[in-house]
Amino acid sequence: MCSGIIALFQIGVGVPTNFFLLFFYLFNFFIGHRTKPIHVIYTQMNFINIMMFLSKGGSDVLTHLGMGNFMNDTGCKLVFYLHRLSLALSICFTCYLCTFQAIIISSSVSRLGNLKAWILDHIIHSCLFFWIFNLVIEIPVLFSMTGLRYMKNITYELNFGYCSLKNHNDIYLFMITVRNVFCVVLIVCVSCYIVYLLYRHQEKVQTICSSSILARVSPEIRATKTVLLLVSAFVFCYSLTSICTICIYYFYQERFWLLSICTTLSLCFPTVSPFILLSSGSRISLGLWAGKNSNRPATQLPK
Repeated sequence: MCSGIIALFQIGVGVPTNFFLLFFYLFNFFIGHRTKPIHVIYTQMNFINIMMFLSKGGSDVLTHLGMGNFMNDTGCKLVFYLHRLSLALSICFTCYLCTFQAIIISSSVSRLGNLKAWILDHIIHSCLFFWIFNLVIEIPVLFSMTGLRYMKNITYELNFGYCSLKNHNDIYLFMITVRNVFCVVLIVCVSCYIVYLLYRHQEKVQTICSSSILARVSPEIRATKTVLLLVSAFVFCYSLTSICTICIYYFYQERFWLLSICTTLSLCFPTVSPFILLSSGSRISLGLWAGKNSNRPATQLPK
């Protein structure tokens, strides 16, 4: 009951804030404001957060509040497919966001800087690739889930209270493991590189002691720090959720208690991330300085 109330609170807070940001970015686009390329990634992440809340989040809340066995076989397949898809897209787009920002702030003479024009020209294609790739790779989930009313003497790994999970295909488990590990490792490595660039920039500013240079680059620095904060929050929440998921498979007798904790943890990042974007340090992310600044090229940090 307590976990259901917490999850309900997360949905009540996370859904409106993500809808607000999604509407904000789309509104600026349709009225003709020149939006920054990174806004395309933010829009995807806000939509994915909403999808996560409205899929498994809502179903788990109803179960925690004592309304189990309310979903049929088709509903279970659809809900868990959308949930797994949202989790997969979340990690992919977080990785892409981190990599994108690292390339944008890199010096043009560096190896990453040479990719700047390419990544700006192919941002839409990259987003489509992540959607298509994960839509395909998560298809086995449709064959692994079933409603409780459709169980016919089959051994299930997990009982979620309203749906049941059969054993996943080994190939599917291998593919999602490789995908997730690759993304997390890349996120950590690229984040360290961004921190290094920020450190080098800070040293150079202190050496030059020029207030004009500091004022000129501060919006990009704030945007980069916002990305780092988003990525750090994701890695922290994802790590806790992964640990909880592993425990579910090894401590079967405590699975319902652990499932409640896992649900709460999985909804933490979608709840927190819009507030990071709305924070005072991320005004550039919301395009509040669009006007004449939108026509200025992004500042590069020293290599």
